[in-house]
Amino acid sequence: MGFDSFFDEPKFDFDAERKKFIDNLDYLKSMSVQEQTLYKKWNEFNADVYSMTQKASKFAKIEHSIWVPEDINNKEQTIKEIEALEPYVEMVEQGNTEQNEMWTLVRRLIHTMEFTANPGRNLKFYVKDKVTGKILGIICMGSDVTSLGARDTFIGWTKDNKFKDGKLKYTSIGTTICCAQPLGFNFLGGKLVATLVTSSVIRDAWKKTYGQTLVGASTTSLYGIHSMYNSIPHWKTLGSSKGKIALKPDDSTYEVWHDWLKENQADEYKRQTTQKEGVAGPVTGVKQKVINMIFRAVGVKPSNYQHGFKRGIFYADIYENGKEFLRGEIEEKDLKMKKKYSDDSDYIMKWWKPKAIRRYTKLFDEGRLKPEKLFYGDIVGKTWEETKEMYLSEVGR
Repeated sequence: MGFDSFFDEPKFDFDAERKKFIDNLDYLKSMSVQEQTLYKKWNEFNADVYSMTQKASKFAKIEHSIWVPEDINNKEQTIKEIEALEPYVEMVEQGNTEQNEMWTLVRRLIHTMEFTANPGRNLKFYVKDKVTGKILGIICMGSDVTSLGARDTFIGWTKDNKFKDGKLKYTSIGTTICCAQPLGFNFLGGKLVATLVTSSVIRDAWKKTYGQTLVGASTTSLYGIHSMYNSIPHWKTLGSSKGKIALKPDDSTYEVWHDWLKENQADEYKRQTTQKEGVAGPVTGVKQKVINMIFRAVGVKPSNYQHGFKRGIFYADIYENGKEFLRGEIEEKDLKMKKKYSDDSDYIMKWWKPKAIRRYTKLFDEGRLKPEKLFYGDIVGKTWEETKEMYLSEVGR
């Protein structure tokens, strides 16, 4: 073998890579939604073990920064701690690389779903306790998705409303709404974080950063319409998705085909991943478009590999006449905010704290408390089977 040939990239074996792609999808298709969620989390931490190991020095500091009651088995003391909590929302400074990288690491460590940065707008927040300074949860609000059937029907939106009139910029989607454990399970902390998505801090940050009033917010739940968003006065259950999105292959499998498409179908790749002339902002759903191209290249129907997991769809309708504004029927100056949103944290705390205490008391009396944190730092370097043994039962907590 010559010196130059030693550094040649291996030739792309189409049939072998096609088989790997299909085998990967078959494996994913065999999993439950809980197992598939955890599998992607495991991949997130182990696709590049070296890189994640370099970050491991920060894990202990992050874990220590998460709120826990002093002694969850001391009923009287724990109830007093909940009564004393003063949750507030703190924005992560845009453009501050260190702050954003730390938020992302916290997100990966406490959230069961893998983290994927969305194109377009993204505002990141912590939910913290003023008394202790500890982290209660995290939030990310991003550019709203262009098509969400139940939401569009609820608003009465047309394509022109969303794009020509630019009203899509007045709504957002909660891409991360996560409560740290053990606050989540034992004290309905997920409901607390979900209500704070509509807080004045987030609404003001959206207006200041992007120039539009945040008129409404959407989000989805991984496990159908029965989720932490149920019975929250700030969120309306609109229905569920169709579950017809094609499975996403492992990143290692995806990247092999991604590179092949860029080289062998360059014109089509550029067309799919470049914004249309005259349309502002980044192209949305790029990865899904590339995956659809891969399906076509290997000759497999995406419909054969749909995950079938129907997500719940929820909407925060912040203004009395917000839908009319989003349909272009009234001016922004005529918007009238609903009282539960204008009352802000006062309303949220009066609503959440009694529920949190009732939830804790019930679990305490029934012996069903879960005092443990949910912190994924220890799956670095673990096998998939070891990770399942450790965490599969915790998915969805």
